[in-house]
Amino acid sequence: MKLRKAAAAAALAAVMCLTSCGEQEVTDIGGAVNISFSWWGKDIRHSYTVSAIKDFVTQNPEIDVMTEYGEFDAFQNRMDVVYSAHNECDVMQINYDWLYRFSPDGKGFYDLNELSDYIDLDNFTQEQLSYGMINGRLNGISNALNTETCFYNKEIYDRYGLPLPTDWDGLFEAAELMSADGIYPLELSRKAAWLSIIAYEEQLSGRQMFDSSGALGFTQENFADMINFYKRLIDGKVTKFYNDDNKYDFANGVSAGYLCWISDASYYCDPLMKSGMEIVIGEYPRTEGSKLSGWYAKPTSMYCIRRDTEQPEAAAKLVNFLLNNHDMAKRQGLEKGIPLSKSMLEVLEANDMLTGVQREANDKLAASPDIGVMSPYLESAALMKVFDDAAISVLYNDGSAEEFAARMYETASAVSVGTADSNK
Repeated sequence: MKLRKAAAAAALAAVMCLTSCGEQEVTDIGGAVNISFSWWGKDIRHSYTVSAIKDFVTQNPEIDVMTEYGEFDAFQNRMDVVYSAHNECDVMQINYDWLYRFSPDGKGFYDLNELSDYIDLDNFTQEQLSYGMINGRLNGISNALNTETCFYNKEIYDRYGLPLPTDWDGLFEAAELMSADGIYPLELSRKAAWLSIIAYEEQLSGRQMFDSSGALGFTQENFADMINFYKRLIDGKVTKFYNDDNKYDFANGVSAGYLCWISDASYYCDPLMKSGMEIVIGEYPRTEGSKLSGWYAKPTSMYCIRRDTEQPEAAAKLVNFLLNNHDMAKRQGLEKGIPLSKSMLEVLEANDMLTGVQREANDKLAASPDIGVMSPYLESAALMKVFDDAAISVLYNDGSAEEFAARMYETASAVSVGTADSNK
């Protein structure tokens, strides 16, 4: 049956109320064939996605969509539980590393190649589709590409007569001047800190933590170097400890730069630009003479379908809507980054929506040939848990880098597909 206006309005109002309270909800907003859809994000994503699902149901009145959503950490924890219990949704937004955690053999999700009559795969290149390909099965499709990118408030750097940093030494030199005024040259969130110290160690050692096959290339000594470098970043006042990260620091001038995903750029940069500040996209920090970039791109997120869904055609129609629909493109804009879908790009271009710092950052990524494809193992939750323990203990002199490096090595060995060097 068709979506009733009163019911849709009531459901949407309830969703908006609960979302603003930061809770996770399940909302029924549709028709006759039942499917479910789950995603994570901030309130802005919840708002436009719920509205977009309302459009989808109107366009497909035979389909009833039940939605589940929340913020990232809670969603990630819940995903572990529901997948283990075989209670996941028909359509899922997943993080890149979850693809390999839940489907190491390629059989953990539906093969989307079998649904090409309903999903317009021609909107994507084979290279773009390869991100979701495991053992010849298309497990997921990326909506956009992402990389951690430096965004700087040029006015602050100009105030100190400093050029924008291009390497790690430049950040430490900036900290020597800025720290007297309580300003940090580059704020790093938890994930940004983790990926930064990986980049540093890969540049320094010339070894990849995980190679293209998923084999571990780091030794215990490499992990110790990473931990010590993070302590050096904190002690040198380059950045705060990530537990003290505050999203308002960049806007309030406490931080002169912010390292974040391209998809999050507007979230951090818009308040500054609205106040007339000039935001400049910086270089990916390097070690002089390094052979490896250490920086990587990955899918912002991916859409997958439950491996044994009872409604594959309806689920595929929803995936196609989320990835390729013109109305979805207008609602989503650049909130998830620059879309890969040719159809969505055409809509954004026609409506003059491909502008701003996200477009500039995406262009920089596209023009950087040494930015590699991220191994999904780099975002391992188990590895980041050891990093959390190491950061807290070593920063507060309650443990040694070597002790936690041993744990990190063992964890990395367990999550990888092999070990390139068994030296501990």
